[in-house]
Amino acid sequence: MKKYLLFFFLMISLNSYAQLKGIIDSIRYDLKMDKSWFICLDGKNSIIRDLNIKLFGLQTGYTFNGRTNLYVGYYGSYNNERILLENPTAKTGTSDSNSVFARYKLSYFNLGCEYYFINSRKWRMSLPVAFGIGKGSDYKFKVLNNKEHIFESSSSTVMPLELGFYINYKIKWWIWAGAGLGTRFSLNASQYSGSYYTFGLSLRFGEIYYRARAWYRDKSIQ
Repeated sequence: MKKYLLFFFLMISLNSYAQLKGIIDSIRYDLKMDKSWFICLDGKNSIIRDLNIKLFGLQTGYTFNGRTNLYVGYYGSYNNERILLENPTAKTGTSDSNSVFARYKLSYFNLGCEYYFINSRKWRMSLPVAFGIGKGSDYKFKVLNNKEHIFESSSSTVMPLELGFYINYKIKWWIWAGAGLGTRFSLNASQYSGSYYTFGLSLRFGEIYYRARAWYRDKSIQ
């Protein structure tokens, strides 16, 4: 039985290695082909220490051969949840002026590569990988007169490595529906590691711009 299991895992490993090698070879080929510039907004819902945070981001870079993206990006958190750390005098489920809360923030720049392994008329699926550097911060505070009063804070350098999977359905040429999920490993300050997910509609501003420009040129010629 052990021999069969060993053979099974060996075949899976060899198959995974072959697929990874094929992707790397395809990316190398794409980087030698024509490229087009892009810029896009990006948002992620993430989790740090069981707390939800929202990350707003901006990406810009080039798409090579219509299949491989190389980009730089910036992400910053906002509208972060808070966690109750200490509650010495209030009843369970309530808080008072002695209650101590914590909130976490994250911001970083990254350099990434996204490979479209499926890009048909209606579907696009991709594998993004990105590595970055930034800062993670946590704050301890009390709420007095409906205002947060911070009495302790700390920050750490973070070096996030992100691996994900995205899928998009092309409703029309100008609007897509998409979703994605992934994980973030912080190579420094591991408390900022966590999963992330995203979903929603995206307007294809680049395609809208290029089509509008082409339409305007045609009208000008006429």
